Formats: sequence, structure tokens, C-alpha cells
Amino acid sequence: MQNKRDNKIIIVPILIFLVFIFSIIGFSQLSGNEFSWPGVIYATLSFFTLENVKPEEVINNPFLMIARYLAAAILGLGIYSLFYKYISRQYTRLKIKYGYKNHVVVFSMKMVGPNFLADLLANNYIVILVEDDEDNPYLEKIEKDGIIVFKAKDFGTKLFDTTNIAHASTCVVAYGDDSLNIELSLKIVKHLQAKGLKHNVKTLTHIKDRDNLEVLKDYIDMNNVDDLFEVDIFNTYSAAAKKIYDHYAPHNYFNFADDLDENAIAVIGYSETAEDFILENLILSHYKDCKNIKLYVVDKDADVIVFNFMYKYPFSREFIDIIPVKLLNNKFFANFNWSKELIEKLSKVKAVYFFGDSGAELMNLAARFRQFLSGQTMNYLKTPIIICHPEDIDIMNLLDAERGSKEKLSNVFKNQLNISFVNMITDTCTSSRLLEESEYIDLLSRIINYYYSIKYEFDWVMKEKLQVTETHALIKSIEKKLHSLADKNVALSEHEVEHLVLQTMADYTKKSVAELKPLFSIKKWWDQLSHHKKSANRYAARHLSVKITIMKHIGCYPLSHENILNSFPVIAPIEHKRWSAEKMALNYRYGVLPQDRVAKNIAKDIVKIHDQLIPYDKLDDENKEKDLNIFLLMPLLNSLKVEIKK
Repeated sequence: MQNKRDNKIIIVPILIFLVFIFSIIGFSQLSGNEFSWPGVIYATLSFFTLENVKPEEVINNPFLMIARYLAAAILGLGIYSLFYKYISRQYTRLKIKYGYKNHVVVFSMKMVGPNFLADLLANNYIVILVEDDEDNPYLEKIEKDGIIVFKAKDFGTKLFDTTNIAHASTCVVAYGDDSLNIELSLKIVKHLQAKGLKHNVKTLTHIKDRDNLEVLKDYIDMNNVDDLFEVDIFNTYSAAAKKIYDHYAPHNYFNFADDLDENAIAVIGYSETAEDFILENLILSHYKDCKNIKLYVVDKDADVIVFNFMYKYPFSREFIDIIPVKLLNNKFFANFNWSKELIEKLSKVKAVYFFGDSGAELMNLAARFRQFLSGQTMNYLKTPIIICHPEDIDIMNLLDAERGSKEKLSNVFKNQLNISFVNMITDTCTSSRLLEESEYIDLLSRIINYYYSIKYEFDWVMKEKLQVTETHALIKSIEKKLHSLADKNVALSEHEVEHLVLQTMADYTKKSVAELKPLFSIKKWWDQLSHHKKSANRYAARHLSVKITIMKHIGCYPLSHENILNSFPVIAPIEHKRWSAEKMALNYRYGVLPQDRVAKNIAKDIVKIHDQLIPYDKLDDENKEKDLNIFLLMPLLNSLKVEIKK
């Protein structure tokens, strides 16, 4: 379908052509034998400037009259277009400057897709798109839907001021080139630093290359001292892996009542997302008795895949049992070199996750695996299958073209075959996933970090900054009030938690809340964290659903302070194992830390050395208590609500 710009490109040359045709006919009639091509062309060109207008010529020669009217119309159209474009541009800038607050600025939809923008609109976000691909077929529809589009390749102060990013809530940088995303994010940070902000602006930057990801995660927030903006990194592969784990976690399907039951899962096929999903299990899948989760990797190159994974993550054997299963064909047919025991174990896995680069191939594999299960068990539909759909082609849309919502293929697969789809981009790059669920996890993470800061960091700050010598009683009082806060409220806000802490401190120190807030606010203690420390808190927040499952199965439910303390010997070792796996996956290693606080922080945050990467039974009592703290905080975390500004 042609857009308005294309129509204008076609219509204007046709009108100009008609001017010359009518002009030539008119002048040939008027001049007779004195007709001169150079003179006629010059005279026709003068029509467009409204020169040499003689009314008698216009009246006496209809062809010249038509030519002059067409030329005047073209000139008027040009003047109108020029002024309209200028006025429209100025109006848009003023509209953004004075009317746009807490909006979302998306720099390219290359890595997030047009559905992300539609989803933002559907959820009442105000959106601006900056796109350098002028031929993108979705731009016209996006503009019609109400998104302001700037077609720009030059990223500087003028563009940032025009899009008013200093008053945005989020900037999403999603070009397909990592170097461009990094460069643009740096420019945004410098622009925000120069603006003297009054509210937070979050920048979500897409990074595709794994080495770039590791370097940025290690050092992006190493010296972060700015409270008013935050740079976060996202990647479609890891985002899809997190989505699959959060919504189809293995513990949802495990049978914890039978200790003899092998709670295992299978990963069939391999991709970058599959690798990230295995890492998610390595960090988060830790249950009662601290037994390793079993994961079968089924692929034609399973041995090589597992070898390479162990090469990259040599510590993984401590936290997860990965068993390679070589697939002889894509039909799960006549795998005679599989032992009877292996076939039986594979047929009893509690969930199966499919990964690959071809959506059609994955659908075929899933169907063949159901056939394999039918030969092993009567209830072959019981085992859930989750397909990570790469969205490489529009086959699903084609098959769904004539179907109603209930008859859509994904619903048919879910209801009749127990097969669920997670789309690589459209299910992960959404407002709920990138912004709202992310903000909820960050809310939990900020409170977790604040709680640990109160217990283990506030002491030295109060002594150094406020000259308060006796802090033990104050910290115990705050801790006790936080534990009981969840019992008094159905839904708590971050502000209520912070106010309780600051007011308690104010009553004790005789300082005002306003004086204490710059030093002891939730935001202050969150913003100073490195990316890895933020990631650690986010993993702790995402593990809450696993913890709740564990508590239910050991009889520690509903959650209460007394029940949690009684379950301490069972639950604390689980958290320490999860924490150790998370630290190892985030590139930490065991080492003795220096006594000096500054040197200790450098060793932990930059060199990534930690002295607690040891078995739980080797910990001293103080560090064993740290593994209990997160459980004691769970009632409060369950009571929190998030507020999304749109």
C-alpha cells in the first residue's frame, strides 16, 4: 500500500507534465509559424513564478489558461506544504515539550518489533519513536495509531530536546548494531547529566553480542553515583529465557511429595536462548534437600553442546546435573542406541522445552515427541511442552488467518496437546514484560537491598555521617517493625516502607526525615549498586515463587515469622546454594577479602572475589543468618504493590 508521501511524488510530476502539454498546445495556437521551442519552454517555466500574466491570453486561449491554473496550483501546493510542514513540526515540538511527561522514547523498533509499540499504546503509554529506516512499512500505521515518529540518523542535543527525554520515564535503545546502541546510550547519559534532572529516567539498551553483554554488566555501573538516571541492559535471548522460566518454571510441574520421583526436565534443540534457560535453572532451580535439578539436553550434537557448556561454566556441576542425549533423527524414531533406562527416564520428565531457529521445525519436533511419549506412557499428553518460537516466519499468522481467537493455533495446541508457545520477541518485548514486570521485580529488589543495607550497612554510615555511636538497638527496632508491617496492611507501597524506616531513625537520632532521606532513602542505596549487585537482588526477587513452593511442601505455610524461624535448618541451606550459583554465574570466585572497607568493596565489586562461596555448613553464624533474612522478608515482599507512571 502506498503512503501519502508516495502519492505526492507521483502526482506532482504528472501536474508539471500537464502544464507543459497545455502550454505547448496553447502557444502553438497563439504563435503559429513563429512558434519557438526555447521561448515556449522559458515562458512555461515563468508560469510557475506567476510572471508575465496577460489576462487576454488566458481568456482567449483555454489551453494557456489551464496551464497557468495548474502552475499556480502547483506553486500553491508547494507553499502550503512548506508552511504546513514547518507549522506541523513546530506544533509537534511544543506538544511534546509541554504535554509529554513520563513518556517512552523508543530508538528504533529493529530489536523489539512493531508489536512492542502497539502494546505500549494499548496499555496507555505515551510513545515517541525515533527511526532511521524511512522505508519501514510499519511507520505509516504507527503514526496513524498516534505515535509521533521522528526519522533521524543524527543523534544529538537537538533530537534529545525535541523528544524531551529529560522528562521521559524510559528510553528504549533497540537498533540491531551493538556499537550504535552503546554510542547512543552514552550520548543520552551525557545529555541527562547536563540537564539537571528532577526525576528518574531509565535507559533500556539492547545488546546482542555475549562478550559485549559481559563487559557492560561488569563495568557499566562500576562508578555510578548519579541518582537521576539508570542504564539497564536487555537482550532478546536472555529475555525469552527469563520469560519461559518465570511463566513455565520446572517447580510448577514437579512432584515434591515423593522423594523417589526424579524431578527432571528436558531441553530439546539448542540456541542462545536455550543456554540462557539452562543458566536460569542453574541459578534458580534449588529445592528441598539441595538436590541438583536434572536436565536432559536432547540434540544431534548433545555431547558437544554439554561439553561446550561445561567449558564456559565449569562450576555448573555443583548446581545442576546435565545429561546429554544424542538424537539420531528428528522423528524420535528407532533410537536403538538409547538404553532402556534412558528412554524410560526421558519419558518421565516433568516438562519439555524446545529451542531452535526454525519455528516450523520446532512444531514438527514437538508433535514427534508426543508420538515418542505415546509409545512409553498411556498419559502421553500429561507432560507439558513449551516451545520457544523464534518468529522466523509468519507461519502462525498464516495458519491463524481465518480463525477466531478461541480457534487460534496456539490455543488449540495449548488446550488439546498441552503445548505452549513463547514468542521470542512479541512475548518478551512488551510493556508488561520490559516495563511493568521489570518494575515490579525492581521494586522487590530495591526492598531486598534496602533490608540488607539496614542490617549490614547503615551502622557505619550513621557512625561516620551522623556520629551516632549506639546503632544496634535502632537497627533491631527497624527490623522488627519491617517484619510486622506486612501484618497491618493489605498492599504496601515503597514509600510506606521507606517512611517507616526514616521516621524510626528520626525519632532515635532527633534528625528530621528530610535530613535523613539523602543518606538513607531506598533509591540512594539502590542507585549506588553495580549492575551485578542489582542482578543479584533481581534473582533473589524472582526466586520468591520457588521459595513459596518450597515452604508449602515442607509445611511452612502460611508464611509467618514463627514458621520461618522453625524451618531455618531446612530453608537457609537452599538459599545459600542459590546465592552461590548466582554469584558463580555472575563471574564471582572464592577468595579472602581484605579488612579495609574500601579495599574490600573493590575486591567484591570489581575483582569479583567473595569469601562466602563455601559450603553452608562452613559458614559462621552471622553469615548463616544472612541466608535466613530473605525468608523473613517474604511476608513484606508479598504485600508490596507497584505503581507504574504512564
